[in-house]
Amino acid sequence: MKKFLPLMTLILITFITFNANADVRLPSILSDNMILQQNANVKLWGWADKGEEITIRASWLKTAIITKANQDGKWLVQLKTLKAGGNYNIIIKGKNEILLKNILFGEVWFCSGQSNMEYTINMLGGWQHYQMDLKDLQQHDYHTVRLCQIEKDISEFPKEDCKSRWMNADSAHLSNFSAVAWFYGRELSKRLNVPIALISSNWGGTPAEAWTEKTFLQHDADLACFLTKENSADSPNKCSSLYNAMVNPLINYAIKGVIWYQGEANIYEAELYHKLFTAMIKSWRKAWDTGDFPFYYVQIAPYAYSGSMNASAYLREAQLKTLDVNNTGMAVTMDIGDVANIHPTNKPEVGRRLSLWALNKTYKLADVKDYSGPVYKTMKKEGSSIRLYFDNADAGLMMKDEHSTAFTIAGEDMVFYTADVNADHSTLLVSAKNITNPVAVRYAFTDTSRGTLFNKTGLPASSFRTDNQIFSTRKSFIKLVNDTINASTFAIITGNNSNTKIHYTLDGSNPTINSPLYKERIAVKSTMCIKARIFSGNIPSVNFEEACFTMHKVWNKKINYITNYSDKYKGGINALTDGIKGSESFMDGRWQGFLGDDVIAAIDMGAQMPIDKINVSFLQDIKSWIFAPLYVDIYISDDNSNFKLFATQYNDVDLKKEGAFIKVFTVNMQHSNARYLKIMAKNIGICPDWHPGKDNKAWVFIDEIEVD
Repeated sequence: MKKFLPLMTLILITFITFNANADVRLPSILSDNMILQQNANVKLWGWADKGEEITIRASWLKTAIITKANQDGKWLVQLKTLKAGGNYNIIIKGKNEILLKNILFGEVWFCSGQSNMEYTINMLGGWQHYQMDLKDLQQHDYHTVRLCQIEKDISEFPKEDCKSRWMNADSAHLSNFSAVAWFYGRELSKRLNVPIALISSNWGGTPAEAWTEKTFLQHDADLACFLTKENSADSPNKCSSLYNAMVNPLINYAIKGVIWYQGEANIYEAELYHKLFTAMIKSWRKAWDTGDFPFYYVQIAPYAYSGSMNASAYLREAQLKTLDVNNTGMAVTMDIGDVANIHPTNKPEVGRRLSLWALNKTYKLADVKDYSGPVYKTMKKEGSSIRLYFDNADAGLMMKDEHSTAFTIAGEDMVFYTADVNADHSTLLVSAKNITNPVAVRYAFTDTSRGTLFNKTGLPASSFRTDNQIFSTRKSFIKLVNDTINASTFAIITGNNSNTKIHYTLDGSNPTINSPLYKERIAVKSTMCIKARIFSGNIPSVNFEEACFTMHKVWNKKINYITNYSDKYKGGINALTDGIKGSESFMDGRWQGFLGDDVIAAIDMGAQMPIDKINVSFLQDIKSWIFAPLYVDIYISDDNSNFKLFATQYNDVDLKKEGAFIKVFTVNMQHSNARYLKIMAKNIGICPDWHPGKDNKAWVFIDEIEVD
């Protein structure tokens, strides 16, 4: 034993010496090829040994800056940058030396949000769908536009660093970079003729509360409800999880402003979204501590949300109201959406409309006079008509759809009817034959209404309403819970709070205030359909949840997944046997998604039993890259080891068939007997050549496996 003591001591000494001489380290955002905000006090920061002296030499400064790492091994300095230009270098020296090369000064924009900000050229179909934009890229010099991609990450606590990389704006890198961010930056580059930095930090399907610093939620009685939402610890939807991991590490990096595209994930909290979104903006501005920097955002486009009764119209209203926050601007997309595709493809126009706000408001370009469509201001009753007045309509108003005005009007009963509209330069006169005493007008106030109102410069108006009728968009959630002790199953309905109640029905009708009040879990003993709705006082939510339970032989049996489903579309525990079928919306939380992989799953039925028929449900929604499988194999086994292929059911639906629909594969089992089942659904793997997602992985979405 004594022979080993010197060696162990040497290892310990070496370990201590290694730690005591840790290299100076920088956050990943500070690297070669970065762009620093021009004419600004920018920060450089990092880590070193406690008390270590750090010397910073910037090629544009005459003297070096010297600092020391504090008690926690952190250091930070501020440098004054010059007007736009470059090429500059920075040398950072402590016990080691770091050289940062090819640095430019320019305009730095932080680009964030959910999937419509995340979607890349490749995800939208590739350059073949953007030929004019590719030609523009090839004909113009964009070498001073640089891209920085922040890797996806979540954290319960604020992080100090993240993974990122700076790239040139060439077709290869842009293929997998935020399309909206690029088209925005392209417009700025053309008009400002300075280097442009685009920092892309986004995550599809995520709500605003995940991007908000937690104290802004904790200290507000209304927003605190988001802290109690059910999300797993590893969910990107959890409050502050994305702020902590994908925003906080960057708050020392000087920016000019923010562009943001999000809202689809919050349509069921529309009544709180204005307050939530405002809190998020304020939390970012407080974190960066550089004043009320520009914050320009995109209003969500029309889309046919499942289970929604115009909730997204109220979300758009909340976004419109957020213009009351200082130094904000909103790009309207009422006319360039796609009600069948939550990811509309006209991203160049989205980027252009965002840029109009920046070029007018931030950069004060005299020739960019029009940056917004008409914004509803006030109304005035004129006999049996209502006259509407607008801001940003001095040049006049115009209606573009001769078949539909998208306007409705109501009398005192607040029942809305299709309206006639006459434009009188900058005002509109709205009426309907059966309304003699009008009190309110609404424009494009549904989930799917397409914009018809524009100003003479061609920019669309936001949807709006003149009334202030109280509403709720809160959505209930129905889930199955197994009581293993009592060998029973119950339906539990959640989503309400101390100020709301849930009413439900079991006969397929929509719940009213007179429907049974949900007080406790509902016993599930047979096939049934439950509809649930949240009521705030006597005000029903515009949304309701419906779940139809189907009892079958593998109901709530355990699934063994041989291939894993995506973390993004989990569908819940035992989603394939819980008796609840997914809707035609891939976002309803019922489906399990497999990206590029086949679905292979086995079920233990608990005992050998006769099987007559198996139904397996799949979703097809090709605009969302979701295809029905090419075929489904059914295997049976008595020992869970030796599986025998019983049948193969081929897909008889055209993979080019558009729209969202459910394809059920049915296999007649001819009174077979088995204990174990295995299902294999063949993914097409890669989106076909004719598809916008060509060369990218395709999705298979599976839900209920029914066995009779």
